[in-house]
Amino acid sequence: MPMIYQPRIGEDELFAAQLELLMQNGRVASMSSNCIAALAMVALLWPYFGLLPLLLWASLVLLLLLLRSLHMSNALAGHSYQREPRRLFWRLVFGALLTGGVWSATYIAVAPHIPPTLQYVLLLIIVMITTISLAVMVVVREYFLAFLFASLFPIAWWSLVHLWEQPHNLLVGAVLLGVCALLLVVSNWIHSSFRSMIALSWEREAMARELGELTGSLRDRNRQLKAARRQLTDLANIDELTGLGNRRLVNHVLRQEINRARRSHGELSVILIDVDHFKLYNDTYGHPAGDEVLRRLGDILTRTTSRAGEVAGRYGGEEFILILPGADADIARRTAESLAELVREAAIPHRSSATSDRVTVSQGVFTAAPDGDLEPINLIDAADAALYQAKAEGRNRIVTA
Repeated sequence: MPMIYQPRIGEDELFAAQLELLMQNGRVASMSSNCIAALAMVALLWPYFGLLPLLLWASLVLLLLLLRSLHMSNALAGHSYQREPRRLFWRLVFGALLTGGVWSATYIAVAPHIPPTLQYVLLLIIVMITTISLAVMVVVREYFLAFLFASLFPIAWWSLVHLWEQPHNLLVGAVLLGVCALLLVVSNWIHSSFRSMIALSWEREAMARELGELTGSLRDRNRQLKAARRQLTDLANIDELTGLGNRRLVNHVLRQEINRARRSHGELSVILIDVDHFKLYNDTYGHPAGDEVLRRLGDILTRTTSRAGEVAGRYGGEEFILILPGADADIARRTAESLAELVREAAIPHRSSATSDRVTVSQGVFTAAPDGDLEPINLIDAADAALYQAKAEGRNRIVTA
């Protein structure tokens, strides 16, 4: 059995899994936060710029977000993250750059025309969007960094460059650069955690698949072993030529039935059958024809054993045996007569026989009520003695011991 090992995810599979996770989780969360922020900007700025320009700006922002969301949906549906991950990666980064650039450009454009307090509110909105995006974008670190440096970094430098225009621009620029540095460090740490989580999840799924396949393989192997065991049992107990039980099975069944009859104080009958002049038949018609006769007799014996528990077997060569649990001497005699009749009806030609021009059988019948000393060999010997007498009296007859 092969050893179970925990495979490690390859870099390509890990990168594709990162892209898939980013689009599944980031598409709704980041787009929703950007939409809310755009509506908040409209609500805050319309007294200063009028409603129509702001609605036009918001429409363009929403269109950009919609296009990005549609692109991610198509990439997920088409499994582009598996087929062309690098190309998809650069498209996503470009979208993040474009969205972040919209926020920084909007702030830089409106900041000189609004009060400082409102500037800080707008800046807080942009910082909140970036912070919220950290949770869902950082699974692909470059994607988050593109948004971070496109949205906050230009505002930080613009504030430093215009430090004389507003009393707090120097502080705002310095704080924003510190925020960028902090988010950069945090994003590296979270990104590493995400990669480890994805790798561990993939490895667990791979192990679960392997265990499932191994379980299925073991289940199949068990079925095969059971089938092989049944086949071996059949080979050990079934005569290959006739399909009847062989001597091993006959002895086993006899012992069981003797014990059962002993416990129930019932009777047990055995019929030993021999094909008359079978050696002459083989000499005349050939061994293949003789085998066919034995097969046909096997079928006849199977039809004769109609009661539950009755067993027909080939005891050796041209000798057959019937085990009749619960059958008294009369029932056993009738069974033997029925068998002889079926053999006559088969009308198998036998021109070399001194008894008949058809194949006939001699039968020895023995019935006993088993006691503590009776063994299977005793039943066989008694039936064989009756069979020997039937053959001595001219064959094609039934003798009851």
